[in-house]
Amino acid sequence: MKKPLRNVSMSYPLKSTWLMAVFFVILALDAVSLHLNSARADTSNIYIVSPQGNAVAGQPTRFTLFVQNSGTTDVISKDYDSVMVTVGLNDQTRVVKAICMETAPDGTVTVAAGGFAKLTYEFELPQDMTGTVSLTLEDFKSGPVLFAAGPPVEPQDLEEEHANQGQLVIGEKQNEFQPFLKNLSAYEPVYFLFGVDPGLEKSKFQVSFKYKLFNGPFDSQGLNSLVDGFHLAYTQTSYWDLKSKSKPFNDSSYKPELFYLVPKIDLELSWIKIFGLQGGFQHESNGKGGDDSRSTNYIYVKPIMAIPLFDEAYLTIAPKLWVYVMNEDDNNPDLADFRGYFDLQVQAGKPMGLCLDTHTRWAEAGPSIQADLSYPLTSFFNNGLNLYLHLQYFNGYAERLKEYSLKEEIFRVGFSLSR
Repeated sequence: MKKPLRNVSMSYPLKSTWLMAVFFVILALDAVSLHLNSARADTSNIYIVSPQGNAVAGQPTRFTLFVQNSGTTDVISKDYDSVMVTVGLNDQTRVVKAICMETAPDGTVTVAAGGFAKLTYEFELPQDMTGTVSLTLEDFKSGPVLFAAGPPVEPQDLEEEHANQGQLVIGEKQNEFQPFLKNLSAYEPVYFLFGVDPGLEKSKFQVSFKYKLFNGPFDSQGLNSLVDGFHLAYTQTSYWDLKSKSKPFNDSSYKPELFYLVPKIDLELSWIKIFGLQGGFQHESNGKGGDDSRSTNYIYVKPIMAIPLFDEAYLTIAPKLWVYVMNEDDNNPDLADFRGYFDLQVQAGKPMGLCLDTHTRWAEAGPSIQADLSYPLTSFFNNGLNLYLHLQYFNGYAERLKEYSLKEEIFRVGFSLSR
């Protein structure tokens, strides 16, 4: 028998006037940071120096990039944190990702007005690139350069080379036993938030990561093969009562997931910067037994589109549509009435600035909204603190599985590692 639905009317009043004050303070910080970083100048003069020494197929390879700033103001930009390069041999080409070795901790590069920056990049040269290889930048206008690449190194040769290196830095040797770590990355936002209104009993934290199951010998903007899109993911969201004496967890959601991602679908539209498609299967449960047990499963599809706005700002729109399969009908038969079948994610912001991320769900009981506002703290602590200030507002149903039919309005403040 269905549970009676709550009042379907919905309003989103902010529970305290100081929330607006905090919002405007963050906007002011963003404006101050933009002023300190100065206006971006024209850096159209890019020069590539081909890899020096003996490049080896299948091994890390470095090249140098000179960026000239002919403007009158300093350039502080994240555009040079990584670049996509095309390496070619005869009629074969590969697109690989090269990482800059000289960026600041926040990923920025500074090019002085009227001067230039010398940047060193490293990428993994594909195993089949042996001979005279061409290298061209994908994102910047520059001519190609040529370099010679030797055949892949045999495992016994690598062991002899490492044996002659002497003492290693802590972690360097251990990383040799973790060759798949490059496939691991952040997924949903990772944060720790303190409950503010109604109180600390509504505190919350979340950890999330994804893992690419298959990977070619190089990174690419698209799919190298049909299996490249398969990912495993795990997200855990815990609701922590920090007000009570024993600090109990009121509820948790454990969400393992298998999904397929097509990272690039070229629509040939100049006003669309990014378009891709994700779909998969996700299980969600709270790990409890008896009457407190809650679990369900989803099959979903989510197109993702990003539109450039101004000054490196982007608008991202990602509608997500799902169906329930093998739902636990004993304890949460009417979960769909409160969580719905559709979520609209709208995100607007700058990579190193203010970012607002909203999720809106529609259900029979009424709409639910979650808004996350974040701002990087790096520039205010001498590039030494790599965290985001994070504000979260929730109003609606089914944030937690245990009391999914309860309507709640919650405001939280804390820090995030990824957003």
